[in-house]
Amino acid sequence: MWESESFRSSEKKKASSSFNLLAYRNVECSNRRVSDYEEIAALSALVGLIYDAALAPDLWVNVLEQTCAFTRCAVGSLYSHDIGSKEPTFHSLWGLTPYYAKQYLEQFAPTNILIPAHMAADGGDVLVASRMPIWDEFTRSSFYRDWGGPQGFIDTLSAIIETTPTRLSMVSMIRHQRDGLVDDESFRRMALLRPHFLRAVRIGRALDLQSVQIDTLAGSLDHLAAAVFIIDDRGNLAHSNASGDALLQARSVFRLVHGRIEAVGASANAALSAALAQTSLGKPAADRAAAIAIETAAGDRYFAHVLPLTAGLRRKAGLRFSASAAIFVVKAAIDVSVATEFVRDEFALTAAELRVLRAVVEIGGVAEIAAALGISEDTVRTHLRHIFDKTDARSQVELVKLVAARRAPVRA
Repeated sequence: MWESESFRSSEKKKASSSFNLLAYRNVECSNRRVSDYEEIAALSALVGLIYDAALAPDLWVNVLEQTCAFTRCAVGSLYSHDIGSKEPTFHSLWGLTPYYAKQYLEQFAPTNILIPAHMAADGGDVLVASRMPIWDEFTRSSFYRDWGGPQGFIDTLSAIIETTPTRLSMVSMIRHQRDGLVDDESFRRMALLRPHFLRAVRIGRALDLQSVQIDTLAGSLDHLAAAVFIIDDRGNLAHSNASGDALLQARSVFRLVHGRIEAVGASANAALSAALAQTSLGKPAADRAAAIAIETAAGDRYFAHVLPLTAGLRRKAGLRFSASAAIFVVKAAIDVSVATEFVRDEFALTAAELRVLRAVVEIGGVAEIAAALGISEDTVRTHLRHIFDKTDARSQVELVKLVAARRAPVRA
């Protein structure tokens, strides 16, 4: 009965697709092996839908439904949990009755021991409850018995979007007992989707497009503080917003050469050209969204991010200019959640070092960091020494300045 009463938006937008993931699940569940081509088609359709949801948040319900089909799960959610304010939130939810959703938020979320365990993970990790050290304790909990048990739930499969010392956000799937514990195949499929979930959520958060209509996207760009350049399908500049015009006039970061936009600096321009070439082929970016760093002669630092506009709603957003890509550019300023990842990628920090770096920015002192992360002060100092060695920083103040020089490339 819980399926027929699933918690779905009555005005959910249906995205067209040449491949039906629900039919794909039915084929799989009948124990017939589907071809690699069919899996690639299913994955491609779902990835496109994920990026469409970055521009049209109502589509997240559809994304979760299709992800459940792809990973053989019964419930999907885009979920966050703030320990400080004690506020769990379903930002989008599919497959759960309103009764059990309300019961979880009001009664069972504080007793869900998976939450602190998931908060110890890193953004991008894929976690399966039945494979975690706390599994036996979890199955004995009242949460598992009194909330999951009546619904026939048996396991969880989650892709971590972001963790801080006080906050967790993730895409979480719940497995029903009819499908058994999460298997290697479902884990592998979630791992394939993981980088796209991360990127889409960050794009949606940075652009804050919930109130922007797709057919007026271009006009809305002038209200963004970030510089925005829309590139047409021939690689030429089709449109720039006010901030973009100012950058082009300054010619210190970007310039126009025969109608094409170029970054100042050979290495930055090569990276930009490569990113635009990938979007023209319809290829997704690499495993992790990476910013293109551009430094001016005056020492100012900028980051550029290239967003493909070649499928689904993203294509509709760019139809006015026959656009293939949008470039977002912002001057470096602090944005802890993403800026620390730029530092991690640039200096090859480990997962533990990244957690300490974030805590340095958000919390401060060694003792406070140790308490928040549940590690010893000596361990914190050891990680700090390694971070100092890798970054050439000499103090925590310099680390904060290092992070402050790197920001998410889009921010309204």
